[in-house]
Amino acid sequence: MKHISEINMAADLHQYFGFEAFRPGQEESLQILMSRGRVLCIQPTGYGKSLLYQLPSLWVEGLTLVISPLLALMRDQIGQLNRRFGIPAASINSDQSDEENAAARRSAAEGNIRILFVAPEKLDNLETYEFLLRLNVGLLVVDEAHCISTWGHDFRPSYRQIIHAVRCFEKKNPDLRVLGLTATANQQTEADIARQLTPSESAPLKVLRASMDRPNISLRVIPVNGRAQKLEVLEKFLRETEGAGILYCATREGTEIVSEYLREKNLDVLSYHAGYTPERKRELQETFMTGKAKAIAATNALGMGIDKPDIRFIVHTDIPGSITAYYQEVGRAGRDGLPAQGLLLFDESDRRIQDHFIQSALPTLDDFRKVYGAVRADAESPGPSLTALKVRTGLHPTRVNLIVAEFTEQGFLEKKLMNGKQIYYRTSKKTAPDLSRYDNQNAVRKSELDAMLLYARGETPCLMQTLRNRLGDEQAQACGHCSRCQPDLFSRETVTTSAGEAVRWLAHRDIPIDETKIPKMSQGLSLLNGDLRAPLFIQFMRQRAEKNFPNLPSELEEMLLKKLERLGKERQFGAIVVLPSRTWMQRESAGKLTAGRLDAPVYADLLVWKETPGQRQGELLNNDQRKENVNGKMQMSKPLVRLYDRAVLILDDYVGSGATLKEAVRTLRKQGSVSGEIVPLTVARIRWRLGAKGMI
Repeated sequence: MKHISEINMAADLHQYFGFEAFRPGQEESLQILMSRGRVLCIQPTGYGKSLLYQLPSLWVEGLTLVISPLLALMRDQIGQLNRRFGIPAASINSDQSDEENAAARRSAAEGNIRILFVAPEKLDNLETYEFLLRLNVGLLVVDEAHCISTWGHDFRPSYRQIIHAVRCFEKKNPDLRVLGLTATANQQTEADIARQLTPSESAPLKVLRASMDRPNISLRVIPVNGRAQKLEVLEKFLRETEGAGILYCATREGTEIVSEYLREKNLDVLSYHAGYTPERKRELQETFMTGKAKAIAATNALGMGIDKPDIRFIVHTDIPGSITAYYQEVGRAGRDGLPAQGLLLFDESDRRIQDHFIQSALPTLDDFRKVYGAVRADAESPGPSLTALKVRTGLHPTRVNLIVAEFTEQGFLEKKLMNGKQIYYRTSKKTAPDLSRYDNQNAVRKSELDAMLLYARGETPCLMQTLRNRLGDEQAQACGHCSRCQPDLFSRETVTTSAGEAVRWLAHRDIPIDETKIPKMSQGLSLLNGDLRAPLFIQFMRQRAEKNFPNLPSELEEMLLKKLERLGKERQFGAIVVLPSRTWMQRESAGKLTAGRLDAPVYADLLVWKETPGQRQGELLNNDQRKENVNGKMQMSKPLVRLYDRAVLILDDYVGSGATLKEAVRTLRKQGSVSGEIVPLTVARIRWRLGAKGMI
């Protein structure tokens, strides 16, 4: 490792990055990191924190290991480091194929890269964790370091593994450098992070806190009433606003609704969320980064690591769960220093989704008991896998991940690899687990949401000052240019439109059924969105199991025929396969109607249950159970007509988890040797509860 006296920081900055000078505070941070070894930097979004590990990767002996939850950041930075700056880098994460992750491992093990990015969840994988510990790590970087702390707004159990990694790496390399980075840590969170990143007093940690002011961002809040009104406000805003930006949505479906509506209005808006395939996400990110779209409607899966300095606006279409999350997201705007806008569309009823997120994320004592009780041997294995635990318990998958990580950290469970699969088994520890941190987390999240609601309701003075104060920037002054500081300037933004056009569009929009790779299923559609609880959806769900209603409602039949007409123009169908159902009374008539419009034979009894599923899907508690309920239980009762490359349409009453559709596609591919397109069509789309029975 180079001694600090041997490093010409300014020269390396210019040679590798082309910058003439450091931003304020960057050089000081680098000097302290290289001389003292441990630094926590709390600095605003857009500050240039990435440089604080990119440049030292050239000076430290060994690998720079960056632990970051931001997959978009990984893709963006790796591309720039390799192509633009000539610093070899790679990543290990769930968005990559096994082959890509294996290639990254080889490069790291052989010393062919300077920087390796790893998602924190990968630390829970025993094989990956042991591999990382074998590497010669010179600089360990904890990005989004607030995730380590239960006082932080986004605590993640996987981050607790980092504490053990720090200890292991420093035993192997006494000269290990440790760098923590965050834009969202108040004094309480700061103290907790510092304590955890300093396992020994021999390596004290220096905290560098910068002002959280973003003077070039103008903040405002617009009250709205309902999703339709939001859509019409967004359309007006985009037409009147120069440049490109991000439209944050709380849910995946929200991103699709926003982008579809705005595209129909001839505005070039993409959608992005974690449900898309890795290839699709890369394509979308590249399109946005290269300026080929006006905006991208995204969940928080995008944006936090996007290095696009000319983002001119950030719009939150739903209220975020915390001030800290909001600051971090709105801070992506105006990184070039030019004027930018941060807009929040506030509907009081939106708090329900954040209440749901809080409730679903934090486990109860009964949840812990249920998971612990499910850790038992069976005929196939001395211990269950994570997926098996989700099936056995029926809990929300996020809760199972969290509880297993907690039990493992506290020594109640151990994990080991068996035949390439990670399994869990109990230890001899008998004391009760300490769950106090979850009471603390619950209080923190509720407090954060309450603060965000005060901001949204206009019950605070200056908007930027409110954000800064909440983040520990106690010297913050009023910004002078937000909608609270300049109420007269923004009073005209009050919404008066009835949003009738958007209401009609929402009632009749296509509801996409996502394509899948395994088994290979094309994108399909549903006619009705159960989330909206429109009168036609309610009528259908009430009548679908009634013998007195053998036909779909006439309005729904008309809607079905219109969708089929379009599908028939896009591709030629050779067969209509109606999925087996014990309760759908309009099954036969809907199949005949579909076959008539597409001019293809209908197979009402081609797919049958060779083994009846043990329970109805709605009676189960999570999607892992729903998959297990139907897996391998469907078969073909007779051969399918020769298709001559024509597509197959599979028809069902509604889709929830998608497990039954996938089982049908798998059966057609395997037993029917169907090689062409298989397109799903359902009357409705619903969402099952996770961790509880029934629909949301």
